Amino acid sequence: MSPIRPVALVVALAAGTLIQLSLPAAAVGATHAEFSIAGDVVSCPVATFTVLSGSIREVIQEVATPSGNTMFTVTDVPVHVVITDEHGTRYALHGATWFGGVTIDNTGAELLTATHKLEVVTRGGGVAASVRLIERFRNGE
Repeated sequence: MSPIRPVALVVALAAGTLIQLSLPAAAVGATHAEFSIAGDVVSCPVATFTVLSGSIREVIQEVATPSGNTMFTVTDVPVHVVITDEHGTRYALHGATWFGGVTIDNTGAELLTATHKLEVVTRGGGVAASVRLIERFRNGE
C-alpha cells in the first residue's frame, strides 16, 4: 500500500476535527469532551477511508487577559480509532493534534499554530505511515 493513502487520511481527519471545534466564550480551567467519529468517511484523491469505530477526546482551554487578549489551546487525541481503506485493510490511529493561538485585541493581530503528530498503525503494531505537521498562521496567512 502506498504510504500516501494513510497520510492523506490522517491529515483529512485532523483538519475535519479542527473545523468542528467551537471554543467557549470564556472558560475557567479546561473543558473536556469526547465525541464519536465512527462512520466518518474521508475521500482523498487516491482512496476513500472510513472510520469503523473510535472517538476523539478533546481538551479546550481559553483565557482572556486583563489587557483584552485571548489565548486558547485545543488538544485532540484519538481513542480506539479503527479505520479502513476501500480494500478492507484496517489501521489504528494514534497520536495527537494540538491547536492554539492568541488574538491581540488592541491591534487585531492573530497568531495560530497547529501541530499534528499522528501515526497510522497496522493491526500487527507496525507504523504504516506518520504525520508530523506544523502549521503557523499570522493574521490569516
